[in-house]
Amino acid sequence: MTTNKYCKVSDAEVSQRVSDFMKNVSKLPSVAVSEIAMLEDFADMFEDFVGERRRWMELGDILDRSGWTRKRQRSLFYDGPNVYVNKVTARWYPPSKEG
Repeated sequence: MTTNKYCKVSDAEVSQRVSDFMKNVSKLPSVAVSEIAMLEDFADMFEDFVGERRRWMELGDILDRSGWTRKRQRSLFYDGPNVYVNKVTARWYPPSKEG
């Protein structure tokens, strides 16, 4: 877990925004933190000086604390509007609505 917090929004807001991105933009059942870190839609969550690697670490920690499940696997990766690439990466699945 990262010790410094550079993310400017709450864990709940990050989780909701990622869920909305999955539902409305990528349409995939999971997300990679690198997909979020690269998008302008999420740029306001961090100051400009925060590097991509730090964003990945913090986003992973936030999703973990929010109950998301991480799996490393081959799957589609959102690479822009209507562009999906098949590659191996860590994917995050939202918490189950059941249980």
